[in-house]
Amino acid sequence: MTRNEDAPIQSVVQQLLSCLKADSRSASEIAHLAAVSQPTVSRLRRSNGQRQRASKSFNKLCSFYNVPTTAMSTASRGYDELLQAAIIDAWDGTEASGRALLAVIEGLKEFKNKQMT
Repeated sequence: MTRNEDAPIQSVVQQLLSCLKADSRSASEIAHLAAVSQPTVSRLRRSNGQRQRASKSFNKLCSFYNVPTTAMSTASRGYDELLQAAIIDAWDGTEASGRALLAVIEGLKEFKNKQMT
């Protein structure tokens, strides 16, 4: 992403960080109330605000503090288009190639799930 595309995301990040730093509750209490992990809250509180992407935990915290994330979804459309273009470029139009790409994407999903456990 370019710096201009990243600006809306950083704005959301800064709003969330302001809320987290202003909240006098412990990281454990916030984590419990927002249904995220305590290390996530602590890590965000200590961060310098530079974040590249949203995650489920990040989105849950935004929701918990009523920080709107619509600017992020608008900014991420460019990334979605790049991802779509990369998939289309890698696919040669055949069923075999499509199945191979599907296997790779499903493998990445399994890899992600293994990392989370």
